[in-house]
Amino acid sequence: MAYRRILAQPNVLALCVASVLARLPVGMGSVALVIFLHDRTGSFGVAGLAAGAFTIGLGATSPLLGRLVDRRGPRPVIVPAALVTALALVLLVVLAEAGAGTAALVAVSGLAGGSTPPIGGLLRRLWPRLVGEGDIVGGYVIDSLLIEIFFVAGPLLTGVMAAVAGSASPLFAAAGLGFLGAVWFAAVPAVGAVERSPAEHRTRAGALASPAIRLLVFTGVPIGISFGVFDVIYPAFGSDHGNSALGGPFIAATAIGSAVGALVYGSQAHRFRTPAQGSIALAIYQPLACLPLLLADSSLAMLLLAPIAGSYIAPATNLRNQIAQAAMPPGTGTEAFTWLALSLTVGASAGAALAGPLVQRSGWHAGALLAAALPALWLPLILLRRELLHRAARPDLAGGGPRTRGTRRG
Repeated sequence: MAYRRILAQPNVLALCVASVLARLPVGMGSVALVIFLHDRTGSFGVAGLAAGAFTIGLGATSPLLGRLVDRRGPRPVIVPAALVTALALVLLVVLAEAGAGTAALVAVSGLAGGSTPPIGGLLRRLWPRLVGEGDIVGGYVIDSLLIEIFFVAGPLLTGVMAAVAGSASPLFAAAGLGFLGAVWFAAVPAVGAVERSPAEHRTRAGALASPAIRLLVFTGVPIGISFGVFDVIYPAFGSDHGNSALGGPFIAATAIGSAVGALVYGSQAHRFRTPAQGSIALAIYQPLACLPLLLADSSLAMLLLAPIAGSYIAPATNLRNQIAQAAMPPGTGTEAFTWLALSLTVGASAGAALAGPLVQRSGWHAGALLAAALPALWLPLILLRRELLHRAARPDLAGGGPRTRGTRRG
């Protein structure tokens, strides 16, 4: 079995497990902040501001930290950044217990998010080094599954720990496990073997010097928009059907759909001659996958339809990673992947911000239409610029082999 073969390769299993632990602050952070700060301050407003600062910090600095990894090597960046994140989360608890004001809590939350190391971007850069050319698609499928694991396990672990051990315990766990995971990740030999980018390949534009990377970043926004909308419409649907807390299982069902989509794509990747073709096909499929949510008339129906709505996420991310691997300028591997992740975060934030007032005014059905309609607006641009994606993702990449440009890249 391909996935078993991939996981048996040197360093792969250790990197996968360590990366999940190292990214627990991302999966747990926002939820843990809201639970803890609401418990201590009694205000969802303060809690929301702190969670927002964490997310904004995470997105705003990730390309910069990715560029530092490319230019200075992984270890001098990952371990210090993870240490700052861990200390900031602990400091947040100390400040809240001491009755600190909103400004201090928000600032420390932003510091915790802004210092989070770009583990995901570095791992995606490493996949071509870790597996053979014929297994690169499978490697990116595993990468997609890892993302679903920490985004599902993080909130679940947060809820259980807060109920059993107190509202501060998830923040301590995120700090400790995140730091230990980052140290473990950095200690894996494959990470230590990553070279710094040569000085002659360094430009101010970095990864964005590539037109294809710029297009991938821009067209990543609608992918994020839909699941940002999901974060709003699922609790709203749950509220209409008994309890807004039902939104949690619906989100988990969407993540399961994304994971299944990744596995299906992994077994059927040969049907697409190039990743560009697959990426365009999924851009068309995404709005169609969201529309069945409108048919939900019960909680059971929503649990069955939510996986369909999420089925595009991991395959779309996988294909974009393959195109980026071929299109990125030399020496910008980690930065390029962090830009792609940032575009999804921006899209999710925009989707949630737009869906909130709309759902409040017109109900969750209007939000479900928004999840389909906004990505559809990007289709003309994607179709008009499809040749750029085709040129970036040459046919040989469909078989798994990223092309190089005179230097070794991750």
